[in-house]
Parts: sequence; C-alpha cells; structure tokens
Amino acid sequence: MQILKGTLPALYTPYKDDKSINEAEFLRLCEWGIANGLNGLFCNGSAGDSQAMPYEMKIKMLELSIKAANKKVPVICGIGSCIYQESLDLANEAYSKGADALLLMMPYYYKFNDDTLYAYVKDLQAKVKLPIYIYNIPLFAPAMSLNLIEKLSKLPNIVGMKDSSGDALLLNHILDVVPSDFDVFVGREEHYFGALMMGAKGSMTSAGCVFPDAMSAIYKAYNEKNYERAISIQKALLPAIRFGMSLSFPMGFALLLKVRGFAFANTSIHPLSEETQQALSNKFDYAKELVKKIEGVL
Repeated sequence: MQILKGTLPALYTPYKDDKSINEAEFLRLCEWGIANGLNGLFCNGSAGDSQAMPYEMKIKMLELSIKAANKKVPVICGIGSCIYQESLDLANEAYSKGADALLLMMPYYYKFNDDTLYAYVKDLQAKVKLPIYIYNIPLFAPAMSLNLIEKLSKLPNIVGMKDSSGDALLLNHILDVVPSDFDVFVGREEHYFGALMMGAKGSMTSAGCVFPDAMSAIYKAYNEKNYERAISIQKALLPAIRFGMSLSFPMGFALLLKVRGFAFANTSIHPLSEETQQALSNKFDYAKELVKKIEGVL
C-alpha cells in the first residue's frame, strides 16, 4: 500500500525565547522544504523534540504540519510514547485533523520481549483508522528484531516501516522478509542512496529537513539512473551529518538550519549546557562552510 514515497523530512521545531513554538517559522520551513522537492512531511519525531513535548504541543505540531502541507503532500505523524493511551489519543487526533499515516516506535523504558511488543502493536493497529508505519530506532527505543518486524509486517493495518538502525545488513534482510507491498523507508541520511538501491521506497531524515534540496536530488538522480550524481551528493552530505550529530541532538542540525536562514539554535526545549551554547556560537562559521560545500554540488 503506497501512501508515502520519496524524500520526507524529520521536522525540527523552532522555538521563541519563551520556548513556545515559533509557528510562523515552522510553516516557512515546511513550505520551503516542499518547494525544494520534499514528497511529504513527518512531524512529531525525535528531531522535533516530540518525546520532550507536552501532549498539547504535539497536537499543535500536527496541526501546523497539515496546514503547511495544504494537501500538496501527505503528512505522517509520530505517535510513539511509553504511554499507550497517549499514542492512541494522538492517532485519533491525527485522523480527525486530516493526517495520512502514523509512525509508531516501540514503547521505551520498559523492556518488553518480542511477544509483548507484538501484542502491543497488534492491539493498537486494530483501534486506529490511519495506516501505521512501524519505526525501528535503536538510538532511542528498543531495537526491533528481524523476527518481530516480519510478524508485524503481516498485520492488516501495518503498511510499512522506517528503519533508523543504520545497519545495511539488517535493512537487506528486512526487505527480504516483508511482503512486497510493505514499504520500507530509511532513517539514516548517510545511507539514502544505498537504501534506494536495495529497494527502500524513500527516506525520513534530519537531512531531509535541513537539506531538502540535496536529499530530493539523490532521490531524483536515483530514479533517473544517474548514480554518479546521486553518490556525489550523498558523499557531500557526510561531513554535515557528522557535524549535526556532534552536538547535543538535535542542536547540531538546528545550527545548520540557522545557517540556511531559519530561526533555529536560539534556544531549546531542553536546558543546554554552557559548552553546547558556546559551540552553537563558535561553530557557526564552520557550519556555514559545510552548507556551502553541499550547495556547490547541487
């Protein structure tokens, strides 16, 4: 069931000085991304601080994303939480407000075994009205085994997944065991071109938000079989991705967004250390050089 395809961003959240959402800037960011080739919008993910937000802020991010998409591209909403009822409530809100799909990571903190995780997802997917993409993100939530992924892929309302493991071997095995109409997306921008070659349908990444032009260009070059261009853009992104991950996540990528002309990296929903705050100031020029090199390849 192909609901999504191509390049989607893991959307970041811009804040005002009082830590409220900078709504105008978020809309501008989304509209800029769509104009630069994005095939959809992914809100309420890790990059957007969703797990640190009150429920009401998550609803606001959902509403803003749907407004920005303006029915030009689909919207997928993250519903991951260690609170089952919150995931279910957010799923229902996403349906009522006009989202197109849901993204569900495994519940964190409690160390459930595969049987319990399967029961959790099976129960939830039967109660919601939007199709669900499961989310493997070992960086923040329990890693999903290949056996669990295979079992979940056969549930009626589980239509695809996002894999942020960064494990090319695992991705290859996932693509081998899931049904042919089960759409797999990669969550690590370093591996976008390789994942497409393996059979992934697209990406949902931080770089998709910061560099929608570059990530969309990889997808376009792949479809045109211009593999040399796709590889050159992929390689050009690597230093910026390493930089983005070098600061307290997601502030490195926020600084890259600031370089690209958006009101980011001024504050965070989290308290920032003095060291991180100094880095955000001192590393602006270096981040600018990284962005310039990527823009030079496009």
